[in-house]
Amino acid sequence: MDINLPNILSGSRLLISFFFFIFILSHKPHLQLIALILFIIGSITDYLDGYIARKYNLTSNLGKFLDPLADKFLTTAAFTSFVIMDLIPLWMLIFVVARDLITTFLRTGVEKPIVTSKIAKIKTTTQMIFIFCTLVLIVYMNSFPENQIAFQLNTFLHSIYYDLLMMVIVIITLWTLLEYLKR
Repeated sequence: MDINLPNILSGSRLLISFFFFIFILSHKPHLQLIALILFIIGSITDYLDGYIARKYNLTSNLGKFLDPLADKFLTTAAFTSFVIMDLIPLWMLIFVVARDLITTFLRTGVEKPIVTSKIAKIKTTTQMIFIFCTLVLIVYMNSFPENQIAFQLNTFLHSIYYDLLMMVIVIITLWTLLEYLKR
């Protein structure tokens, strides 16, 4: 087993995902702030594990499997919480999770590892930015519920504009699936 810093960082993202999910759904502003901080830490570990693995030649088969799996746990926890909070429709979550399951299956079912494509990295970055921005809005709204800005943010989160942003993520996600299937 390849126990090294990049794999520990990837593995920590699995644990972060669990606590993130519990805290964001708590409806308590201080715990939702902790969820936001956990998401930021998880996003930073996503960058660091790959950087450290490449820089110090610590890449491993375990890391090639664990890193994208941990990403999927973190984004799935966030998108699932958004469905529970009635911010995005369930069908969007299903598309994102289905793509992730299919690509994970494809990665494990081949002899030669599938290298993450540029568009897949763009997908992950776009998802992370979308999730981060949504979390900031949630934390603000729940910290200052009587504030006029919080009311406007809540209106935005339940608008067609927010749905369109999520639709862009679904399209990029499906695009990456087609790319993986083609390869």
